Amino acid sequence: MPVRDTLEVTEVAQGPTLTDWVYAAGFVDGEGCIAIARAFVPRGERYYYSVQVVVTNRDREVFDWMHGIWGGWVVPVARGQENARPAWNWRCSTGGSAKGFLLGIQPWLRVKRAQCDNALAMIDLLSRSRRTLGPYPILPEWLEQQEALYWIQRELNHRGNAAFVKQPMHSPRRINRERAVAAAFGV
Repeated sequence: MPVRDTLEVTEVAQGPTLTDWVYAAGFVDGEGCIAIARAFVPRGERYYYSVQVVVTNRDREVFDWMHGIWGGWVVPVARGQENARPAWNWRCSTGGSAKGFLLGIQPWLRVKRAQCDNALAMIDLLSRSRRTLGPYPILPEWLEQQEALYWIQRELNHRGNAAFVKQPMHSPRRINRERAVAAAFGV
């Protein structure tokens, strides 16, 4: 007889069950992205980094379930075409807040285990860096480590058959805008 998870709705507030963690890991492996984002802040004259976990699917119900257990946000995906079906993103809380979720799914990841390990290393480095605010600047070797972890994640998340090229990317909005203009003018 198969083992059944006897989770009741009243138990959800007590924390995720083993089945919840395993299911979430499979969902992230198949439909998710574990990324390290960076943004240049002119005032600080350096890049600032964050860890992001995003899962995309057409089934809103599973994201409402994930939101109920782990928090985060459920947001609609912009439809690229008029007749496209609705889709949703579940976005885990970013940065250090993502650590608990990543640690929980880590043992069951098969495809994105390296991305998870690298993201956790970045979270640990960022948490050390938070203690350097004010008159205490961040150590240059920590900045170098942050940049190195960013590029490792970019390569781990690289898609397609072309070799990975270590070059900065523009924002997704800018890329989409450039593609739209190119399509409109047949370029």
